[in-house]
Amino acid sequence: MKIKTPLLILLSLILSVFLAYTFDAQNKANSEVAISDEVSLVPQKSLGMYDEPIEITRLFYQGQLIGVVHDESILESTRARTYRDKYAEAFPDTTISYNSDIYFYKEKTYVNYENKDREIGNYLYDNDLFLVDAYKVTLGDKDVIYVKSLDDFKEALREFVLNFISEETFIKLENHEEIISLKTYGVQEVNVSLEDTITAVKSAAPSEDIFTNKNEIIIYLCYGRNPQLEYYTVQDFDTIEGVAKKFGITPQQLVIINDQLNGVNQFIYSGMELNVTYFNCAINVIVEKERMVLEPVYSPSTRYERDSTMAAGQTIVLQAGKDGKKNTMYQDIYVNGVLTSYKQKSTVIIEQPVQEVIRVGASAVGYIDTGDKDFRLPVDNCWVMCAYGCYAGHQGTDFGNEYEPYGKIYACENGIVTHNAYQYDMGWFICIDHGGGFWFRYLHMSHKSPIPVGTTVIRSQYIGDIGMTGRTNAPHVHIDVFIGGLGGNRVNPCTVLPC
Repeated sequence: MKIKTPLLILLSLILSVFLAYTFDAQNKANSEVAISDEVSLVPQKSLGMYDEPIEITRLFYQGQLIGVVHDESILESTRARTYRDKYAEAFPDTTISYNSDIYFYKEKTYVNYENKDREIGNYLYDNDLFLVDAYKVTLGDKDVIYVKSLDDFKEALREFVLNFISEETFIKLENHEEIISLKTYGVQEVNVSLEDTITAVKSAAPSEDIFTNKNEIIIYLCYGRNPQLEYYTVQDFDTIEGVAKKFGITPQQLVIINDQLNGVNQFIYSGMELNVTYFNCAINVIVEKERMVLEPVYSPSTRYERDSTMAAGQTIVLQAGKDGKKNTMYQDIYVNGVLTSYKQKSTVIIEQPVQEVIRVGASAVGYIDTGDKDFRLPVDNCWVMCAYGCYAGHQGTDFGNEYEPYGKIYACENGIVTHNAYQYDMGWFICIDHGGGFWFRYLHMSHKSPIPVGTTVIRSQYIGDIGMTGRTNAPHVHIDVFIGGLGGNRVNPCTVLPC
């Protein structure tokens, strides 16, 4: 045992020396292969090999080798020089860091690289591979911007919001003061909010990506990135509404982006220069308004009472109809100054409506003998809107469809179409000779009847649609009835029709 132990120790020492020599030789070989395969952005030659390995720093940009740095102090001096020459004036009291695509790799090598520290520093300087300390502001999921000063961003955001809400209300909301609900007619702002959550953290960015002052931030908030502002010179007879429509923005937006304008009804004079740039806000400001208005409560449909003691077609107004009144409160939602939605919050009736009641004659006395003619009413769900003689010169009867105001019109009997035309007071109309001396004229159709002149129609055939053409103020069909042709005797339609 005493003899074998020294022998084993000796063999171990010999093996260790052999492995160490082999390892060093392999490292040198690897280094030679590596340097011969590499291409750097700053050209750098191999001057030979060291006997002992030395530590170097490989500097990379976007995966490409810039070069091998011997003394890292050159990098720090380059950063200081870059800040002094390029950033100190625009970004005082701040620091710069290396571009996020730059990284360092330290290693030991036997290769003696040519010293290009100064050239590597100049490469960083000339290509401006540095980031400036700033604040990264995230606008919900819409955009990310970098600002030099967080205070500038806060002030710009406040001024931007004040484009859409009065400063008085804004201050109340800031101070959490109660806004008392309206008691009289009018409009008031009650709340303001941002559609997106805004966050800010310290970060770094290229100088060209950083907003350096409040005005730059305000322009971005109004128009987005890299806007091309457009201006318009006001001409004679221009109005704010007309100019806004011309450039695809709302009158309120035109007022917001021009300090010289105070309201949408303001007079503008020839020669004024107006900013008419399309409003493309980076964030959405939501303003809630409360609006109280006086609205009518419409009276129910007229109630007709039939009286067999009165002649057909005769009417007596028993109770005049009258609309009521109500106070209604609305909640209006504006997004960046534009009304986008509203809903009714409450309503209080302050005056009840009154239903009109009319007594209508239903006696058979006064009806004309139609012989074998079986006249029907010209529309379904029929009601008499204005009877024969209901005002001076009204020599026909107005019929409406109670459930379909623009419903179909039907031929009251068999006949032949004699006229299909338009006249300024009658609108589109059709005339039918129903035979037996009865001629009917159907007025105020919505469009020209599809039935040509000379066509034979049958009772209940569709001849057109109820409308408002000609001189009228509500959808209906006016029926004139003539006996003996259009130049004959005009009679009350309700003496022929089953009114």
